Amino acid sequence: MDEEFSVSGILAEGTAFGLRRTALSQLLIQRASEVGVEFLWGVRVSGFDSQSVRINDARHSFRWLVGADGRDSAVGKWARLDTRSECRARFGFRRHYSITPWTDSVEVYWGDQCQMFATPTGAQEVSVSVLTKDPRMRTERALLKFPGLARRLRGAPTLTIERGAVTALEWRRAVVRRNVALVGDASGSVDGIAGVGLSLAFQQAIYLGEALAREDLKRYQAAHRRIRKFPTRLNRVLLMMSESAWIRRKVLRLFAESPATFGAMMSFHTGQRAPEELKAREVFDLGWRALWA
Repeated sequence: MDEEFSVSGILAEGTAFGLRRTALSQLLIQRASEVGVEFLWGVRVSGFDSQSVRINDARHSFRWLVGADGRDSAVGKWARLDTRSECRARFGFRRHYSITPWTDSVEVYWGDQCQMFATPTGAQEVSVSVLTKDPRMRTERALLKFPGLARRLRGAPTLTIERGAVTALEWRRAVVRRNVALVGDASGSVDGIAGVGLSLAFQQAIYLGEALAREDLKRYQAAHRRIRKFPTRLNRVLLMMSESAWIRRKVLRLFAESPATFGAMMSFHTGQRAPEELKAREVFDLGWRALWA
């Protein structure tokens, strides 16, 4: 039996397995060009030292080097920032379907071994993604576990091929070394189930910009540790739900019976309330109610 839990906006920022990034990327590139950023496309970075980087056969000097080059960051390895505090990896796959969205919410389907997400991404388009520990799991196989979603998609043409990637909860012990800093997935990531990957990257970029302006990357290290704290804790809870049917049923039953509780958790998750506002009594009450749900 599939377990369906529909929420609004939890993946609104768009994960690697959800919303298309083409339009957003174009806007970001356009804005960066307007403020003087130079892009070098189709080049090969072949080496670094403390003051320059080798691109193709030419050396380019830098004052600051920011690695935004993903989980297997070459910059992070070169700067010896490759030590991870934890790593819980899973697999994600996604495909877009040509179909009129049946809701304006993101639907999250929970089940054994995987979760599925149905995200309206256009007037005639729905993105369907799956997160799982099973490297052999694919969208069509996962849909067999969720007949309700399968019925909605029956007969809908696919717009894209199925794409996959690794999604992981992992953090580096340090994201700064001398004049080098890491940002985005290069600095650590949360599992795609949380839906906050780009949100965290944008927050990190803001604090990194402020630190560069003050010529003090230690400020960025402190900010990075602070802004990842709550998403990491929430991610661990979500992963526990994915691994335990008992915990999953308890939490989902609690949210179904108490929409206000779910709304409060979402307000923290989306940044409408600061995590520091979550009092110890609220945490205790939430845990107690979940056990009795």
